[in-house]
Amino acid sequence: MNRILLIVFVACALPLLSACAGEINLLDETKLSDSSLLTGEPCEAPCWNGIVPGETRFRDAKLIIESDERLTITDEPEAQDDNPGRTFDFAEGEHPTCCQLFSRDGETVTSFMLQMAPEILYGDVYDRLGEPEYVSAQQVSEEQGYAALLYTDIPIVLYAHVANPGTGEVSVYNEVIGAMYMGASEMEQVMVCASLHSWRGFQPFSSYADEETDFIGEGVGDEDICPTS
Repeated sequence: MNRILLIVFVACALPLLSACAGEINLLDETKLSDSSLLTGEPCEAPCWNGIVPGETRFRDAKLIIESDERLTITDEPEAQDDNPGRTFDFAEGEHPTCCQLFSRDGETVTSFMLQMAPEILYGDVYDRLGEPEYVSAQQVSEEQGYAALLYTDIPIVLYAHVANPGTGEVSVYNEVIGAMYMGASEMEQVMVCASLHSWRGFQPFSSYADEETDFIGEGVGDEDICPTS
């Protein structure tokens, strides 16, 4: 499985949690400053900055990023003969890398991940997008955790910061710290390998972080379909 299927749910594979082996700061002001989830400008999710997963060609997406004066491509691994997938990382200005764009076939954008500065609250996005369908929560330290909120019909995954997850809550006051935009087929593949909680409204963090999930994808437990390493 390509790593893009895992980064939604495996903490140490998430670009969002790039400091798994060291200090973790989910509320990182150096990440992308972006309010398009609230404004819908220049386009509505799952479109971002004119890029639509499942539709926009990889080379066109690269040109869009290169022509945006705010953004800088920071890394683009060379294509491998045995893997058609392509990816590149980008940042806002001179800040550290915040974002990654991925193409499974090397031709069309499959998905992209934006790590965002904590400038907007989930409650404001919730008012605009409505309820998510599923939630997966992960504690990364005593002080920090995040909730991955899946909107399978858009399709998009939002990441909301939860302070003090031992006693904290998934609430309208959580800062949005990231978003993954996907093509519909990519979301379908993710759901095959996901174990999730159905959305039950704003709840204590612990209720979405326990192991007793009520949605289990049909590929979970099958190493051929959903490898764990």
